[in-house]
Amino acid sequence: MRLIGQIHVSLKGSLIQRDPTLWEKLKRGFGARVDLDTDRMRVELEATAVIDQVRRALVQLGIGNALSLVIDDTVIFQDTDGKPDDLPDLVLALSEHSAVFGRGFSELKFAAEHEEAGLHLVIETRARTEHAEDEPAGIVSVGGRVRDLEPRAGESAEDYRRRVEPLAKDPALFETARMQFESFVGRLEGALKASIPEARVEQRHAEARVVHAPQGDGAAAGGQPANPTHPAYDPFVAYYPPSPLGMMLDVMLISSFMHMMSPPHVLFVSPAGTPLGTAQEAAADPGLLNNAERGGDDDPGAGDEGDGPEGGEPWGDDGGGIDDGGGIDGDFGD
Repeated sequence: MRLIGQIHVSLKGSLIQRDPTLWEKLKRGFGARVDLDTDRMRVELEATAVIDQVRRALVQLGIGNALSLVIDDTVIFQDTDGKPDDLPDLVLALSEHSAVFGRGFSELKFAAEHEEAGLHLVIETRARTEHAEDEPAGIVSVGGRVRDLEPRAGESAEDYRRRVEPLAKDPALFETARMQFESFVGRLEGALKASIPEARVEQRHAEARVVHAPQGDGAAAGGQPANPTHPAYDPFVAYYPPSPLGMMLDVMLISSFMHMMSPPHVLFVSPAGTPLGTAQEAAADPGLLNNAERGGDDDPGAGDEGDGPEGGEPWGDDGGGIDDGGGIDGDFGD
């Protein structure tokens, strides 16, 4: 089961103007007014300030375990040894690069992880100084897993099935995890509002999902969209490559939920992130998932996976593995 949340951070910026054409230059020479505004915005951000603001929000929630910091494709910090409570090390690493990135950047990615109430959470923050007018300057994505449902080191597929199968039949476990996750995302939203008062901070969604892949479709265990605004984007996958046992878990959960009298409030989605229905709807209509299988997995509202706010450029190429992570931490604006 995937726990996915998203928070948008919007700041006031200035419209970027394009270069005038020769004809427009001539028109301006005769006193005519020429509209050179584009649909893109520029926000003045400093990497050190951005990181400081996000760090304060995370510390307020007791989060001190940093994963990575990447600025303009330069790895500033990476927790390759799994050291706990290393957020101060990330700040120190950034201070050593302040001469390069202290006055500006194009894209900043900062990731941290946290455990509470049986949940394993990855919090990824991204920011851009230039973005489409209808996109936020920053996106905070939260991905979570129920720790008891994660495969353990050295655990065989059969041992995993025997251990997890009883848990998959307990609706209270999933309902509690969902409510705890929603509470965490709400508290994170509040902490960001307090640490970035000049920004508009809005929670877009916080929900529990189970991926239903048509028979023979391995997409559920494969890559994911690089664009963090895509509804199927899960930062947990960007820093922890999916286990082959994840598909086994999805199958067990779908089977269990379909036979429960009162299934938990979990959303079934396709590998592309298209909503297929809730667990309650699937239990009431067993043919719901079969109909979805025949209907395909296209997401009509999500757009191409690689489309980002940069006119078709993706926000980033996170596709798996903790070694390609990033996020942001600090002052989103003056």
